[in-house]
Amino acid sequence: MKCPQCAEFANKTKGSPVSEYIDIYTCGACGWRKLGCGSSSCDGYLEADASGTRYACVKCDWTGTGSPWT
Repeated sequence: MKCPQCAEFANKTKGSPVSEYIDIYTCGACGWRKLGCGSSSCDGYLEADASGTRYACVKCDWTGTGSPWT
């Protein structure tokens, strides 16, 4: 996926501290880092709410809860 901050390629790492099924996108060019969407058919990323435990995808309607992650 392309990084939304700098448009460079963001690498995908399998699993995360939030869930073994939620991947992490990391951009080596600018340092942008986000959790990947929990839907296997979506390549979007998750934004956390103010509590840091509820997540929503910016691209589809997937939502979930989990451990806080930064």
